[in-house]
Amino acid sequence: MIEQEITIQVGENPFDTKTIKVQVPRGTKILSTESYVLESLALYGLGSDIEDNVQKCENKEKYITQGEVVLISKDKAGNKESALIDIGSKFTAFCSLLKEPKEIIDQLEMGMTVDVKVKTSANGTVIASISDAMDEVKFNEILRSIGDKSIGFNGKITELINGGYWVDLAGIKCFMPGSLAGLNKLWDFESLVGETLIVMPVSYSHEKNTLIVSHREYLNTLIPRTVEELNENIKDQYTGRVTGTTKFGVFAEFNTCLTGLIPNTELDEETLERFNRNEIKPGDSITFWTKEIISDKKIILSQKGPKEDIWDDINERYKPMMITTGVVTKVAKYGAFVELEKGISGLIHKTKLKDVSIDRGDKVNVRIQSVNPAERKITMTLAD
Repeated sequence: MIEQEITIQVGENPFDTKTIKVQVPRGTKILSTESYVLESLALYGLGSDIEDNVQKCENKEKYITQGEVVLISKDKAGNKESALIDIGSKFTAFCSLLKEPKEIIDQLEMGMTVDVKVKTSANGTVIASISDAMDEVKFNEILRSIGDKSIGFNGKITELINGGYWVDLAGIKCFMPGSLAGLNKLWDFESLVGETLIVMPVSYSHEKNTLIVSHREYLNTLIPRTVEELNENIKDQYTGRVTGTTKFGVFAEFNTCLTGLIPNTELDEETLERFNRNEIKPGDSITFWTKEIISDKKIILSQKGPKEDIWDDINERYKPMMITTGVVTKVAKYGAFVELEKGISGLIHKTKLKDVSIDRGDKVNVRIQSVNPAERKITMTLAD
């Protein structure tokens, strides 16, 4: 730093000037687009009255650019209160740190390159905001992700308003309609306030300059994999929440993103009595098993126990070397399939069928060779 004596303009009249002494970092300059002060400010570094010494800028539009922090001013207590940022093209912008979040202030250092949103005040001063630039970058990132089913954001539900919620996505205020807050109609709208949910941007309102987000869209992406897991654990008991009732039964939501129907014929005695008295309400807890998965969005549930699997005791019914009778259901290049009972078939490999002619529908005696319940496979030969 060196001391520099310079003359600066202090009013509208170009002859209204004063001479001041300032400490100037070598290589730092604050310039002006006004032709009569270019020469006088060319060597002006950074003084005590920073905001008064920032150049005028003719560009009135807001835009985001990068700049280098060339000065950080502190108050008497040593707290950072403002900064000058060199944004190129002979311009230096003033940034009030009193308006910036603490985490930004703590990290800000001389020589650091930062993104800033630049605007020009009514008097022509170039003003920069680091947080505004960060918000706009985040806003544009969310905006670009509309329609991308692979991108979700953590959003905190901050307020319940008419028709939906305000959701905070890392400082960006978004709107989520109540209908998009879940897969089914909510039974307690206020319960979501304060919760953090994963949401996906679905649209943008130009009229209100607001991003529209959906938790429902995110839940839909989970369904295929969750159904696979449900199928793999078909005998497990689950606890869900009632979402509604019809004359056919009770709808329940479970495993975060699945909804199934418990037909009234599959309700246990106690629940059926409550059902007939119209006492089952949305939000009630209910336990059940999976009876049948028809499709990802059509699942039949039951309170009468887990689904019976005909392969459960297959090792007890069919053992190696056992001879039994079956019906040929298919003849292929690699062998013949023989149905032992409804839903249970085995394979006679083609190597076991040499010099033997069998056709579909033939009744045959077979000898069991192996039984594999995990893979649901039975191998066999024709019995002598």
